[in-house]
Amino acid sequence: MGRNSWQFKAQEREYARGIGLHPIWRAVGCVVILVLALGGYLAAGWFLNQNAISHWIPIPAELINPSFAPGLPAGVLIKGIFALVFMFISFAILSVLYAVIFPIKPGKYDHPPLKPGQG
Repeated sequence: MGRNSWQFKAQEREYARGIGLHPIWRAVGCVVILVLALGGYLAAGWFLNQNAISHWIPIPAELINPSFAPGLPAGVLIKGIFALVFMFISFAILSVLYAVIFPIKPGKYDHPPLKPGQG
């Protein structure tokens, strides 16, 4: 979307009138990102400890002590990988819950939903 499109100009008019996004929601978004990152890191630590006991997933020794990065402490790389995986999973769950709780309401220019059997 270019800066000269009608949607961008409408957003600029809303922000100029003070109707735009309240700044507190930016802070809430930052806190949510930090909480998801911290939760992913803690979940990765818990998962790796439980995996060492129960052997759910075989983890190669190369991922625990990588030869291409000898300066890294043992397990940092695999913990970071699992932290990202758990962070993405928690973000997906949060997005689905948000979509269920706050569904999109059609506007005045949207086509009404199709009835069963119509196309």
